[in-house]
Amino acid sequence: MDSLHRFDQEAFRLIHVGWHSAILDAVFWVFSYSGLSQMQVLFSLLFLRWRETKYYVLPLLVTIFVAGLPVAQGIKRLLPRERPSNLGYATPQEAWLANSFPSGHTTTACALATMLLLLTWGTPRAWMGRTAAVWGVLVGFSRVYRGVHWPTDALAGLCAGIFSACLVYLVLGKMGKQLHLEEPGVSLSGQTQT
Repeated sequence: MDSLHRFDQEAFRLIHVGWHSAILDAVFWVFSYSGLSQMQVLFSLLFLRWRETKYYVLPLLVTIFVAGLPVAQGIKRLLPRERPSNLGYATPQEAWLANSFPSGHTTTACALATMLLLLTWGTPRAWMGRTAAVWGVLVGFSRVYRGVHWPTDALAGLCAGIFSACLVYLVLGKMGKQLHLEEPGVSLSGQTQT
């Protein structure tokens, strides 16, 4: 545990203090803000605009809900941890609430990204999933940079997000088959399976 604590301290100082610049402040503010659940819901609703992607909306919204409430908030209540914002050398760039572990922004962002990866895998829109994966990682990094989470909070959020998305994907896929919500040969994303 001591080595993990030391890693958190050193990595936090390196990212939060060592990388500090006005340009990165603006860049990581954008990534951090995009990690808010409200922004992710709005992003997900954009898929209603196109016939080919309207099937993405339900899985994405369910994933955001599951990752944000039962998973991230549930873990925060079970494993209370102070934020690094309390360190003397930390200058948090936003107000912080509640416990630190895991990062809620990172959990929902990585869950959304993983679900989008799963929904677009093997389709012409696979670039969306890959782009979302990079975005999810940058959201997690932004939370450390902005001084409100430890690096292990972001790593735990990444893992919790992946778990949440996979769970939702499996459950919705199973429910769709049991309730005959899909035509034979059609996947959760609405793509015809070959």
